Amino acid sequence: MKTALDEGRPAVITLTQGKADARGSFTIDGGNAVTFDGKIVLPDDAKRIDISLAEHAGDGSAASGERRREASVHDRTDPAIARHGFFHNETTDTADMLPDPALFASDVPRPIWDGHDDAVRCFAHCFEVTGRDYLRAPAPGSGFTRNFVYTPFGSHVFLWGTGFITMYGRYASHIFPFASMLDNFYEQQHRDGWFGSSYSIIDGSTREKSNLCGRGYNMTAWAEWRNWEWSGDKARVERIYPVLLAYHRWARDNRTWKDGSYFSTGLGCGMDNVVRFDTSKYHLYSHHGFLSWVDVTLQSVMDARFLVRMARLIGTDEGVAELAEEAERLARYANERMWDPEAGIYRDLGRDGLRTPYAHAGTFWALLAGVASEDPARVDALARAAFDQSRFAGACGICSTSKDSPGGFRADGGNYWQGGSWCLLDSMAAKGFEAAGRPDVAHRVARRAVEGVAKVFDETGYVWESYHPMRTAPGCMSKGEREQVRRFVGFSGTVPVMLLVENVLGVRVGRDEATGERSVLWDVRLLERHGMENLVLADGTRLSLLCEARKSQDEKPRLTMTATHPTRVKVVWQGGERLVEVGRHVSMKQPL
Repeated sequence: MKTALDEGRPAVITLTQGKADARGSFTIDGGNAVTFDGKIVLPDDAKRIDISLAEHAGDGSAASGERRREASVHDRTDPAIARHGFFHNETTDTADMLPDPALFASDVPRPIWDGHDDAVRCFAHCFEVTGRDYLRAPAPGSGFTRNFVYTPFGSHVFLWGTGFITMYGRYASHIFPFASMLDNFYEQQHRDGWFGSSYSIIDGSTREKSNLCGRGYNMTAWAEWRNWEWSGDKARVERIYPVLLAYHRWARDNRTWKDGSYFSTGLGCGMDNVVRFDTSKYHLYSHHGFLSWVDVTLQSVMDARFLVRMARLIGTDEGVAELAEEAERLARYANERMWDPEAGIYRDLGRDGLRTPYAHAGTFWALLAGVASEDPARVDALARAAFDQSRFAGACGICSTSKDSPGGFRADGGNYWQGGSWCLLDSMAAKGFEAAGRPDVAHRVARRAVEGVAKVFDETGYVWESYHPMRTAPGCMSKGEREQVRRFVGFSGTVPVMLLVENVLGVRVGRDEATGERSVLWDVRLLERHGMENLVLADGTRLSLLCEARKSQDEKPRLTMTATHPTRVKVVWQGGERLVEVGRHVSMKQPL
């Protein structure tokens, strides 16, 4: 492809490609993607253009998606798919099913946090932008069946971005079914269990299965488990369990070394340009470097353990023994070989089996995987690393690359994943410390990120793809401070929404695995007046919670709580806890 720019009048870019049926899309400073045929005319004030081209993957017919996933006819059929068949939705969503964007401004929850109006406004901004700019209906020939959120990024949707979006989207799930967006990936699954990590919203094209950059990270079972904790939709777990089991098996069969550890690439693992090997020998973005990748290995432990919980929930033994064995074996492997006791972090292993000197935020996946919590001292060490100003502590959150990692950290904006702070990393770490039994550390991680993102929002009016490691500002791309990252809610919505609600304000909705009964926990830690209004639960109950200002952590909170249906709320604070029955339009205003 070549481009020509005619300056002095509205910019014109002419595109040529070797195939006459080529088509593609473009974005301008995060604007909406559009299709083109031959040339693009840009506005006078265009500063940057990102162009993505793809050949037609089908003829535009509804059957083209089916033909794509049946393309690998020589692949073995995974037993889960042989037994249950392909995941398939009988109907396809349409544009007239998209909600009124105004609802994302008028009917979402409203956080209360005195003295932090920037965080409150940032929360509202995330939903307003999502409802107004990001919702899309499936395009003919894309293979998609469900309406989805598209954050302008090369005309593709990404698996881990979609998974993280469901995590903050739950707070508007009464307006739009965010969890169902993952169906667009499941319906592309091949008979051997594989599906791509990203798909074109235009024609459903993706990287080839043989491309190492097309599969790496795996947090989908975690996202689905959180969806179940919110919705209690056991039937969905029954539908998606075979999909995710086969997906896990494909990675184990195709992305592991002989010792069982996993590998990927920069683009495959999602942390595109993290330096973790000698880049004079191997390509930074597309080579595995012959490493055992600590983040991907830990994610595989996490995935296996969430799948085991799903299997127990739906009452099946299918896959449980193999998943449990792998999780235990890899957890032992990580603790014995990847753990660096002097640095207090987990590291990649080199071709020689030794730990590398590089340090990146992939170490924190050990928390959600339940690997670090096997020794509480390791959890403490990871907490120290997260707040160490000489290592992972950044102005807006956890740095993607440690400041002491040799040749890997860039102070001048973070150079994307070479130090930039990412909301998805802080969300992973905060929820990991929470899962490891350290809600105090989770609160500190979340508050630092929420306040940093809110301050940048207050100064710029936007939420960003990543953040500067050294000051409260947007992060930068590979060209340093000359090029900022994209304005981008997407997965970045997890900090100003999910972490604000769950780990700063402390309101967490869960579910008992044995009974399926919903639980609401209010972990009161803030001293400022704070709470939530119009928190709409999965059954339609609208819950409002308000805690008056306190002078100390051990002071009993004075609460006002209302619910449109009887709801139990467990309130905990430094001095104690109490289970409160909140009835229909009944308030509690006295101290507990």
